[in-house]
Amino acid sequence: MIRQSGNLNEKWTALYVRLSRDDENEGDSNSISHQIEILTRYCQDREISSYKVYKDDGWSGTNFKRPGFMEMMADIEAGLVSMVVVKDMSRFGRNYLEVGLYTEIRFPELGVRFIAVNDGVDSEDQLGNDFTPFRNIINENLT
Repeated sequence: MIRQSGNLNEKWTALYVRLSRDDENEGDSNSISHQIEILTRYCQDREISSYKVYKDDGWSGTNFKRPGFMEMMADIEAGLVSMVVVKDMSRFGRNYLEVGLYTEIRFPELGVRFIAVNDGVDSEDQLGNDFTPFRNIINENLT
């Protein structure tokens, strides 16, 4: 799903959602549709009109060869994406080192802002991200 604001040269926001089969036990709060609802509401509240949803349904967060994730990364590397927004850090991934590689190194190198809505993570807020590495370690151990 892409909503364009009219400017074809404008970068879009990547809304990334993921649900593994194990996550289904947690119920509707982590469902794909619930995540999309949270992220599109986030965009609407901030008047972000150009976004694309990247979806991995049934994929473990420890596997970074997920089709939706790989499509999103290809778009990021092509310079099409300005920001990645996820519901929380565990939806992005559950491997501490891989998550850190993307959020701390790769995204900043590519000029991409990263936001985890429910965790209060925003790569533009350097002071507010001190707890993020610990959250990633906890998420990895919950697999």
